[in-house]
Amino acid sequence: MKKNFKFWLMLLVAVFTLSVLAACSGSDTEEKGTEKEPEKESADKPEVNLDEEVTIRWAHQWGADHFWNGIGKDLKEKFPNVTIEVQQAGTDHPEDLEKLIAAKKSPDIVTMGLVTHANFLNNLGLAYNMDDLIAESGFDLNRLEPSIVQYARNQDPNKEDGLYILPNARPTWALHYNKDVFDTLGVEYPADGLTWEEVLELAKELTREVGGVQYRGLDLDVPYDAYTQFSQNSIDPETNEVLIAESEAYRRHLEYVGDVVAIPGNYPASEPASLLHNWGSLFSEGNIAMAPAATHYGWLGTDNVDIATYPVWKGYEGLNPVPNAGGYAITAPSEHKEITMEIVKYLLSDEYQMGVSKAGGASVLVNQEVHDVFGTENENLAGKNTAALFKNEYATGPAKKARYGDGVLWTAPIKYVESGKDINEFLRILQEEAEENVRKAMESE
Repeated sequence: MKKNFKFWLMLLVAVFTLSVLAACSGSDTEEKGTEKEPEKESADKPEVNLDEEVTIRWAHQWGADHFWNGIGKDLKEKFPNVTIEVQQAGTDHPEDLEKLIAAKKSPDIVTMGLVTHANFLNNLGLAYNMDDLIAESGFDLNRLEPSIVQYARNQDPNKEDGLYILPNARPTWALHYNKDVFDTLGVEYPADGLTWEEVLELAKELTREVGGVQYRGLDLDVPYDAYTQFSQNSIDPETNEVLIAESEAYRRHLEYVGDVVAIPGNYPASEPASLLHNWGSLFSEGNIAMAPAATHYGWLGTDNVDIATYPVWKGYEGLNPVPNAGGYAITAPSEHKEITMEIVKYLLSDEYQMGVSKAGGASVLVNQEVHDVFGTENENLAGKNTAALFKNEYATGPAKKARYGDGVLWTAPIKYVESGKDINEFLRILQEEAEENVRKAMESE
């Protein structure tokens, strides 16, 4: 009886949802990236013969051992009639893919390290809009974190909101904090939901010398991720005009770096930039109170370290940095798209993702039951505030990517704190440098 009740309840919800979608305008649906009707399309799902012997070429840039020790062993058991030929190639080194194509051994699927590499697939003739294939397979995209899917859509090389890479991971960020430092200084541990502005005030309270030890309230390490929370282009994608001088994101981001560095004792007064871009090497020294960064599971293996949600900008609450993680890209030349899609569906199933989550892999699904078991088989995560990793959505980046990069963002924080210049003057300098970078890029084509 319970199963029948659940079935009819789900059916009624599905019918109601479809009626609401039908009432919406077509243009509104496209703008919001609303997915096609998965329940209706699944009824017309074409049969895929899983008993047919087939060979799939799988480009996996980390090599065959990494593949078979990871997802490969599970796929071999689940799909015994599918032979997987692992190719050590990927978009981190597009020339490897190019060699395979020249040898007429184009992959059927590519494991992507970053969804922003969709342009590399396009340049090689491998890019394939998976929307129709996904719909025909009956896979419900709404099962995945919507902001991660939308970010992947924003990488469409044709700027048409197509899905060329199906995300397979949920990147995580956190505000790591050293409980020993907080205890020594008599300050309460940070709570979830803090803004960058609140973290700055907390850092001022935690930056002081006690017992001959100089405690640093906040180490920014590599500040780039925080910039992406604004989802702003620094170059107009239509006109190629550089927008840095008028960019809210650039201004607030750089001013914040300057404010953190200016806290007396938090960074060295003579060479403040020397402690930027330290790639997490300083936190383990024990005198840093807080370090916002991509989740560092090594740090969490120590008793005195825990996490809170990654800080957010005021006015951009609830948004982590852009989710530039991995995914699966079925390729345009593949003659085995349907069976390959069945394999991807299995890897993104509740069943498979439950195991991923238990082992400490943050699942791309929105299934709370999957998140509830996160890290239960990883002793380093026992007792940690891992719920903080799933509380925020993600910035989705600009709706349309600019063709060219500005070439100045990565080192801008370092140059700013070294320059000693007024923010307006420094932004003008960056503007000019970026304009020159774009001009050279255009001339080189």
